[in-house]
Amino acid sequence: MTAFTQQRILAVVGTSRQALRQFQARRVDYLRRASEAEARLLLHRRDHPGLGLVKAYHQIQPRGLGRDRFVAEMTRRGHALPRRESNYARTTRSDGHRFPNLIKGLVINDINLIWQSDTTYFRQHERWFYLTFILDVYSRRILGYALSTSLAAAANVRALKMALRQRKGQDLSRLIFHSDGGTQYRYRSFVESLRQHGISSSMCTAATDNAYAEKLNDVIKNEYLRYRPRHNQEQLRRLLGRSVRNYNQRRHHHQLPRRCSPIAYEAWLATPQGAAALHPLSIRDGQAPKNMREATADGPNLTYPGAKATKGVSQILPAHVVLDHPTENRQLRLTF
Repeated sequence: MTAFTQQRILAVVGTSRQALRQFQARRVDYLRRASEAEARLLLHRRDHPGLGLVKAYHQIQPRGLGRDRFVAEMTRRGHALPRRESNYARTTRSDGHRFPNLIKGLVINDINLIWQSDTTYFRQHERWFYLTFILDVYSRRILGYALSTSLAAAANVRALKMALRQRKGQDLSRLIFHSDGGTQYRYRSFVESLRQHGISSSMCTAATDNAYAEKLNDVIKNEYLRYRPRHNQEQLRRLLGRSVRNYNQRRHHHQLPRRCSPIAYEAWLATPQGAAALHPLSIRDGQAPKNMREATADGPNLTYPGAKATKGVSQILPAHVVLDHPTENRQLRLTF
């Protein structure tokens, strides 16, 4: 193309050689920044294979790329996550007898006040496995976990023992252990371990009242396990441990201050600056129908003899929880 022809074309489109060179320079710079962001995305997905593009943007913070531009460009390059298929397997076995829900409407501002737990399923090569997690609601840290081939309560006991080891030497006298109504959480040795540490039991009737544990199940299964090759139970066990470590140590949590990891957040809370900046966390009431809501306790010592596994095991009402009967739903409140 001659200079005269190029000049005529530029004149027709209403631009100049200088503007064209500037556009080309901006385009080259954009492609370079996009490629750098892509490389960092792939690096992060080595540890977090299910990391979504919006979360990746906040974790990577690519230079010179806005969130929407980053998501659009990475999608164009084929890095959008595939749509998940939904499978359902029931993991809650309840006979209708539950401990009261002690956490609805509570406001907490420290760790070791509420732990939540749930058992979920994971399918591998036509075989079902069951995963149990225990996390501290305030810091989002996974304290205990277990892998099992059945819904027997032994896995829940193992996860609880791991969580107690993680918090060894710490004050658990104000802790409420919250779960769904599964009989695994009313198994005698499980409940007795809680009571030996002064820990109260709490249960919900709807998944929305166990939301932190339910969310954790989704993250571990669909952001970690489903993207990794595993061929037998031992490989799955090692992969689960690796996933928990990455979740606790490296994954950024949007709900935590500074989008830090649970381990980093707990370390910051242990500093004078962190201790002075404790923020309140409200445990929101779930969306369960009114006829599913449970009345709160009437006294500090409650016995639930309906389940054979926990016959005669008493519930304890923590000293920092007071009954507030005048409220519409008989919610409980934390007092400090």
